[in-house]
Amino acid sequence: MTRPPRSPAPLALAARFPAPLALAAPRLAPLAAALLFALLALLAPLRARAQQPELSSRASSTEVEVGEPFTVEVKALVERGGGMPSDPELRVPPDLSIVSGPSIGTQMKTQLSGGVMTTQLGISATWQIVADKPGRYTIPGPTIGWNGKRLTAAPILIKVVPASGRPRRPNNPFLLPGGPMQGFPWPFGGPGSLLDDDEVEDEPEDQAPELAMPSEPDPIVFLRAIPDKTTAVVGEQVTVSFYLYFRENAEMSEPRAAPAADFLRHPLLEDPRHERPVYTRVGGHRYAARLIDKLALFPLKAGELHTGSMQARITGRRIGARVLRESNDVVVRVTEPPLAGRPSGYVLGDVGQFTLKATVQPRQIEQGGSVAVTVQVAGTGNFPQSLRVPERTGLEWLDPEKRESLEPRGGAIGGSRTFGYVVRIQESGAVDLGKIELPYWDPAQKRYVVEGAELGVVQVTPVAPPAASAPSSGAPGAADGAAGRAEPFAGMPGLRTSLGPYAPPATLPLDGAPFWLLLAAPPLAVTLFGAGSRLARRARERRAAGATSPARLAAVALGEAEEAAAQGDLGATAAAIERAVHRAIESATGLRSRGVLLAALPDELGQRGVPDALSGRACETLAACEAIRFEPAARGGSAGAAAAAALVEQGRAVLTELARWKPT
Repeated sequence: MTRPPRSPAPLALAARFPAPLALAAPRLAPLAAALLFALLALLAPLRARAQQPELSSRASSTEVEVGEPFTVEVKALVERGGGMPSDPELRVPPDLSIVSGPSIGTQMKTQLSGGVMTTQLGISATWQIVADKPGRYTIPGPTIGWNGKRLTAAPILIKVVPASGRPRRPNNPFLLPGGPMQGFPWPFGGPGSLLDDDEVEDEPEDQAPELAMPSEPDPIVFLRAIPDKTTAVVGEQVTVSFYLYFRENAEMSEPRAAPAADFLRHPLLEDPRHERPVYTRVGGHRYAARLIDKLALFPLKAGELHTGSMQARITGRRIGARVLRESNDVVVRVTEPPLAGRPSGYVLGDVGQFTLKATVQPRQIEQGGSVAVTVQVAGTGNFPQSLRVPERTGLEWLDPEKRESLEPRGGAIGGSRTFGYVVRIQESGAVDLGKIELPYWDPAQKRYVVEGAELGVVQVTPVAPPAASAPSSGAPGAADGAAGRAEPFAGMPGLRTSLGPYAPPATLPLDGAPFWLLLAAPPLAVTLFGAGSRLARRARERRAAGATSPARLAAVALGEAEEAAAQGDLGATAAAIERAVHRAIESATGLRSRGVLLAALPDELGQRGVPDALSGRACETLAACEAIRFEPAARGGSAGAAAAAALVEQGRAVLTELARWKPT
């Protein structure tokens, strides 16, 4: 059934109560009717504002251990007919990893207020997160799309403490639909619900011979991790599958994923409940094996990297209650791609199979204007975090905005990552923007590949400069010069007409020492003037260097952040704090951190002697700013103002510590 179009607020309210209004209308005076409709018109904006979605965000726990999974949930409710929220997004700091999500469900809330029953509809989204390092983290508020704009919930504070080995809460790190399972003896369905020994014997032999093992780590139940390869290059995907082998009925609880601290990881298994067990031979006995997790791991450095062990508590008839089982630790030997044939501009870790596509809009501007350059990297593998742009005189490339859509595709991580640049052009005429190139290592072909995208030409209309006045051709000096050239011997003395004694010419007053002093005066004056000019220029350069020093620019950016926070502009506050932290790092260490990947920044700072705690707080602040800055619109209101003020205090603390730190 098609819903009729919504009428203006007064008519809509009248449609709700047609009978009373129809009976009362003939009796109302014209003035009373006008007042009634004016009141309804005033109430209409209030009703429209009430349709703004109610956002709430929370974490399942505000204090967790390293490696302990926890969930972050956001809810968005709106009045019926106000447009359904959609597209939830969450960004986390670098030392936190989203292992699964979002898991999206619908919500409905009905309440009785003032005798009127109201119903709100909406969605809830849940992500499961694991922390790799202890510390205090600010998770930026999740965002929800609604009526063409994005709304941001309140940020979440999480304290991560070192792992203690205590029993975990029953949080499933594989995030099945509807959130983590509570009290569900996953993956077996319930006590006694597994196949009995007789049922196992009825199954055909060796359904999965590739899972067979010559010996059994445990005669009843055990976990096993199987990698698809044990050698790789930095950035190449390594797929690790985790299986549970069992011979009797049992329950598994408190699963804990392998830490894989030296890998960037993406989950490949969406719902473990859909995986059916297969039968294989282990040490002469038949076992059922069930896939319980599958990860795509991308090594971040070279060396012998360990994934760590997956852990779970198993309860069974012959093994007892909540017995800890651990999988084997997978060791991957990681090397760098070969130096031979490595193209210029290759970034270590860019591994996969990619294509490059670029668009430029508009193609015709005025001198000093800007164009938008959008570059999309599509394919599978470890996607690049940045691109090298063709910089040249007259072009200014601003920092890009990044968007990505990555998901499992046939056992590999694929999708696209988009970089949006703004380019200012100071030249005029037909300006060629050049070519963007992406060199990467293709592990399938065992060679380097360079993908390129031509940006083309932009027609730039020049802006006419102010007219300059030409010197007059009738100047007196010109006439004198012409006269001098016409009579070059006019000043010579005439010929003598009679004989007489020789009369030497009169001595000039500047003969002797005064003459030589006068002759040397111009070079001396030029030398002194040049020395004075150099001293003055150096003084100006020192003043200019002080005004544009990183420390000075960091203080200016912090002041801009305070002004933006006072106005409640969270987006401007995040951008200013990010500039301030980058300038403070450059002032303290000489490192231009804006050109360094955020994941590699702690190592760069550590090489310059910066303490781990200080570099961690600086990277945490930059990650919070990045998460806010890449949102289409920063949220206002009291929550936005409070978040902006908290971000300013966090940035000021980092700047103070960097200013006090001295290299040892």
